[in-house]
Parts: sequence; C-alpha cells; structure tokens
Amino acid sequence: MVRLGERGPTSPGARPEEALSREGGGLIVVLDTGGVDGLAPIDEQRRARLRVLREQASDIVVPAAVLAEGVFNGHVGHDHHVRQLLTHANVAPVDEPLGYTAGALRQAAIGAGMGPAPSGVDAVVAAEADARAAGDDVRIITTDDDDLELLASLASNTARLSVLAP
Repeated sequence: MVRLGERGPTSPGARPEEALSREGGGLIVVLDTGGVDGLAPIDEQRRARLRVLREQASDIVVPAAVLAEGVFNGHVGHDHHVRQLLTHANVAPVDEPLGYTAGALRQAAIGAGMGPAPSGVDAVVAAEADARAAGDDVRIITTDDDDLELLASLASNTARLSVLAP
C-alpha cells in the first residue's frame, strides 16, 4: 500500500502528486472513515494532503454510510475540521442498487475466507468506488487497507481501483 504523497512501486521516480493520477480519465477519490480522519485539515500535514487531492482529483466522495461510523466525535475543534473537509467532498447517498452491490462484495469476501467479515460500511465504500471506476481511476483512501484491498479485488472494475493510506 502507498501512502498519499509517497512514491508507489508502480510509479518509480514519480513526484508525489503524480502517484495519485494516471494519464486518461478522471481521478476520483473515495474516503472511508480513516480517510476522513487522515485528511481533515487539522494540521499543516493534513492540509497539504488535502491540497494535493483537490489539485489532482476530479471528485472527492464520501459515501453517506461513512458518516454513521462517527466521523464527528463531539469535539468542537475536530468536528470543525471534518466539516471543512466535507465541504470539498461529494457526500454520496447509498441507494438500493449500491446496497445490493455492497452486500454482494461483503459476501464474496466472506466466501473468500476473510475473517472477521468486513464491515458493511467498508463494503459500501468499495461498492461506491467500484461504481465510479466504470469510467475513471478511483483511489480509496483508508486506514483499513486489508479489508478494502480485498473488497476492491472482488469488484468489477479492479483495474481502475487502488487503495491508499492517508
């Protein structure tokens, strides 16, 4: 797994911002809870990461289900910065077809021997990323890379999906 802003094994010699995007198509970034926490502009390092994303990505997406995992913790300073991040993001609804796709991905992961089973929210993040990867490169930014890498590997558009740490 590559961290945001680092050189990845598939991009030797690339500048950090080039690791986010490949030629052709747009770049969409999908955040899970760890991605939101890692990019909320609380300090200069996170502000820099967010700037890179905003320069490189055509869209930053947070599936609405991610909000249920407690991205707001009641601490005024933290919650302010999360709200700042969300002003730059498209909070995407979870509709019925996406829910079914997420369920199918979760069941496929369980069938592949993943234990414990990935969370429903992780499956929603992977399903959202997969749907958007039909036409664009998509990077899932997460701190839960094991679950999301497996879920992404079971998706329909795996060639256009990658997982990064914030």
